[in-house]
Amino acid sequence: MKAIRVFLSTATLLTVVSMPAHADSFFLNFQYLKNLEPIANFYNGGTGGFGSYAGAGKNYGVTFSSNALGLRSYLNGGGGNFASTPLGTPAVFFNSGSTGSMTVANGFTTGVNFFYASLAPATITIWSGANGTGTILASVTLGVNGGAAAGCTGATLYCNWTDVSVAFSGTANSITFTGPANYLGITDVTIGSSRTAIPEPGTFLLLGSGVITISLRKWLLPLRHKV
Repeated sequence: MKAIRVFLSTATLLTVVSMPAHADSFFLNFQYLKNLEPIANFYNGGTGGFGSYAGAGKNYGVTFSSNALGLRSYLNGGGGNFASTPLGTPAVFFNSGSTGSMTVANGFTTGVNFFYASLAPATITIWSGANGTGTILASVTLGVNGGAAAGCTGATLYCNWTDVSVAFSGTANSITFTGPANYLGITDVTIGSSRTAIPEPGTFLLLGSGVITISLRKWLLPLRHKV
């Protein structure tokens, strides 16, 4: 087995009860995804790659690239030993290639908000077309917020979740996430607003047991980094 370091939530799954950040906005927290489950049609009126269902009213016309997987904590039946995401729900990481994507079939306006943790720089680009095509409406570079340089110590290499807000003009249909495979995780995504649907946003410390190395399927690429 090859070793990979990934980050998962350790708290019990929660449901956001706050009002939407914008009248046309919606919120993705990846609740109910199984450990390492491809997101697939989870938010597109279907199921995730392992058959998980988002629930009634969660058909947002949103699809992810095939390399996007949901991650769960060992406390929720997953395979990792990571501290909590802001809401204790799963995170998403891209396990292969240099770019992952999210497409919103009906489009969205105003902005997007999400939380991320990463051990390498990454670029987030918002596009007018599906699957990272068309015109670039906005682009943001994400800095490293894990590892020793970010003040993370011991086994807790991913010790921060950072809130990112991106505003733009026009109508977007997709977002791409570009960076080394397995280094970037995202969670708690608000589509259609640059303000998060989570009350009191900010940088969240990942408290509890830190990151540990776990063994996963051989088809997963090893996460390699120097801290």
